[in-house]
Amino acid sequence: MENTLLELTVPDDYHLERIDRVITQLLEIDMSRSYIQKLIKTGDIRVNGETVRANYKAKTDDSISVNIPEPEEIDVTPEDIPLEIIYEDDFIAVINKQPGLVVHPGPGNWDGTMVNGLLYRLKNLSGIGGALRPGIVHRLDRDTSGLMVVAKNDLAHSSLVEQFASRKVVKKYAAVVTGRPHEPHGIIDAPIGRHRVYRHKMTVTESGKEAVTEYDIVKMWNTGIRIFSLLDVRIHTGRTHQIRVHLSSESNPIVGDPIYSKKWEKHRVPYLLLASVYLSFRHPESGAMLEFKADLPEHMKEFLGRLSDCEVISNF
Repeated sequence: MENTLLELTVPDDYHLERIDRVITQLLEIDMSRSYIQKLIKTGDIRVNGETVRANYKAKTDDSISVNIPEPEEIDVTPEDIPLEIIYEDDFIAVINKQPGLVVHPGPGNWDGTMVNGLLYRLKNLSGIGGALRPGIVHRLDRDTSGLMVVAKNDLAHSSLVEQFASRKVVKKYAAVVTGRPHEPHGIIDAPIGRHRVYRHKMTVTESGKEAVTEYDIVKMWNTGIRIFSLLDVRIHTGRTHQIRVHLSSESNPIVGDPIYSKKWEKHRVPYLLLASVYLSFRHPESGAMLEFKADLPEHMKEFLGRLSDCEVISNF
């Protein structure tokens, strides 16, 4: 494995924030702040080509380079990490992932991931995903909770990958957004690609890849200051940050999203309000159609509870 070099440009939202916090929030890969501070000390993180201290305050348009050294040894060890396994047989397991849990090992998170927990709890996992991602067919962002299917052997892995690639897997999410969507039911068909300036972000762009997101408004509340909407979301493609990018592009960012919502901290939520609540696919061996549902995570229930006394908007 070779060194990895990442380049970031500091957006306006993070002007005068500590550099370790900026990098933690902006990087797509999940890295702990302690690991970032270590890279700052070793000079592997530079700002505008210069080394900085851990308390450096980033400035708008600063160019940050992050060099992730090759690990001396990678050993994914089983760990007793709480996991909610809602279904399991000889071929697959379905997990209801808690928010805040990184799916697989990577720079700054070589342990404490869902994969470490799976290795502790399951006897077998497919090897197609490689040493760092055994059994992993698809992923959820660290702060997104909900349903994931895991392959326990290579036959299951190949079948599931084919189903995802051919769009035969049905994935539905619940999302709480700020504002009022334009229509009660909408389809956002807009290509997504890497942001031209802020390389840690994805954006709607003509040069991007096809991305289609469908949503229905479930309920809306007026707090007197702003409107919040609960959406039922289905994705027909699987682009990085797809739901987050599409809803933000419609001026309805997900509450608590540190990358695509400028006012995310004002809502006082520990994780963004997005959860994978429905998953259906054909069983890799029997071909039977399987369906799984998950309740909203506690942090989403708590936020919706805050809205219980607010005016409900029904004319949509």
